[in-house]
Amino acid sequence: MFPLEWRYPPMLLAERDRVAAHGTLRERIRFDLEGRPPYAWGLLTAADAAKFFGFNQITAIEFGVAEGAGLLELCRLASLVTEEAGVSIRVVGFDNGIGLPPPLGFRDHPEIWTEGDFAMGDAEALRAHLPANGELILGDIAQTLPAFLASCPADAPIAFCSFDLDMHTATVAALSVYLGSAELCLPVGVAYFDDTLGGAKSFGSLCRNAKAGQLNAIETFNRTHALRVIDPIRTLRYRRPLRDEQWLEQVYGVHMLDHPARTLQRRSEALTMGQHGQAPWLEWPA
Repeated sequence: MFPLEWRYPPMLLAERDRVAAHGTLRERIRFDLEGRPPYAWGLLTAADAAKFFGFNQITAIEFGVAEGAGLLELCRLASLVTEEAGVSIRVVGFDNGIGLPPPLGFRDHPEIWTEGDFAMGDAEALRAHLPANGELILGDIAQTLPAFLASCPADAPIAFCSFDLDMHTATVAALSVYLGSAELCLPVGVAYFDDTLGGAKSFGSLCRNAKAGQLNAIETFNRTHALRVIDPIRTLRYRRPLRDEQWLEQVYGVHMLDHPARTLQRRSEALTMGQHGQAPWLEWPA
């Protein structure tokens, strides 16, 4: 990936420098100045969406924790977003603790991944470093996720998920997070898929295709579940000053089309287009 100064005009980068020195959290997230930009943007957007739909607490999940750097960063960002948006965020990490399972076929990209990759190491040491807003659930996601969903409170809906499980099989299992009662999730949430593109410098990115990996897991989900949709956020690139960043193609909106808020039960009557355009409470915060 070429450096920022090769890809963006000097005036834009000067504004980014100003924000780096004196900007608010929202400005810092807007200019990708917080660690893991898709996590920062995803959490803030999920918190804003929660407020729009009338919730003051949400759940954020990382599927695929490995050694824990991402989970710790998600917890840190969640605390910042809670302070900014006034929405409490529960952070949960899921991992089997022993690394990738053996690939089951071409959809799991055996040409890229090997059994045991990304093993966690000392799980108890990681747990000891987690702040109060974070927790870690170990085991096969196909077995641990149903019990988790059964205990989820409806007043803290799932609003942001990061999927970094690498393989198709594991991603399919994790996507069942969106198959319970619609009210366990926000009517529209945010998902980040780390392995839809691959690293910009990685030869493995050449191997990604729509018949395998996370791309195929998403396509299969959409094809088989008519009222649950994982869809690109088509306006996102036009809202970002750094509009050429790879992560913008790795975040998706997750739509629960059978949620009460999307079946006219939230509003007493539908809005006209004119009313929609003039209603401040319908604006997407920057």
